Amino acid sequence: MADRPVILITGASSGIGEALASELARRRPTARLVLTARRLDRLDRLADELRRTFPGVETQTIPADLGEPEGPARLASAVLERAGGVDILVNNAGLGLPIQFVDAEPDQVARQLAVNLTAPLMLTRYLVPSLIDRKGTIINIGSAITCVATSALGAYGATKAGLAYWNDALRRELIPMGVRVCLVEPGPIKTGFMEAVESRLPAGESYDRVIDNVMPWMTADVRDVARKVAGLVDRPRRRLSMLKRVVWPFRVLGTLATLCPPLGDLVVVRLTRRPLAPPRTAEKAL
Repeated sequence: MADRPVILITGASSGIGEALASELARRRPTARLVLTARRLDRLDRLADELRRTFPGVETQTIPADLGEPEGPARLASAVLERAGGVDILVNNAGLGLPIQFVDAEPDQVARQLAVNLTAPLMLTRYLVPSLIDRKGTIINIGSAITCVATSALGAYGATKAGLAYWNDALRRELIPMGVRVCLVEPGPIKTGFMEAVESRLPAGESYDRVIDNVMPWMTADVRDVARKVAGLVDRPRRRLSMLKRVVWPFRVLGTLATLCPPLGDLVVVRLTRRPLAPPRTAEKAL
């Protein structure tokens, strides 16, 4: 890897992206971090903080809305123009809609597809020539929710399942070219995402029981997740599940649903059943 690797992190203004930027700056004080999200003010605050804390780190901020059709192309063009290429691409930006599928407006479902699936594919496609030239690394942030289909996260889970399939296919395609492709499967994480969900609900209303029933011991600290993900830069792995104590309940329930579909249906329905409510959207650091 280059002495001053260019690291592009999408969704860098909060959550995993923000924590990962700080962790990579600590580990690689000569890196050139390119941070992108919709909220330029948050990106600039993060960049200033990183420059103060890690004087050797070069940071650039590029505002981008990856939910727009031309968002990935514009972002890729700006990164190539400013940085000359990319050594590490972290596809982290994501959009969650933690409600029943029938509650969601069609444009909300379409935006989830755009941000969670189309944007990583297209951004990677635009940048893959540079990644091949530099024998770089692609890190895709997926989700452990793909272990079990839940009605409260149906569209979101579908996008992450698609991301996982593409990740494996891309890894096999790029292995001969020297590019490493990694998939991260976080479980529930303590970030601002849940607060964003609550902030969009009417007074006194709670978000879906599938979220309410996530016990505190199942959630991971975002800094711990960032440390694990940063480790993939030096020691790539095909798939990284965050943490074992977080992911195993999803795997157990998924196995149960596979072995005995009626019982799996019963468990998931009981966990997620609630009266229909108006659609609410929460975005993660776009």
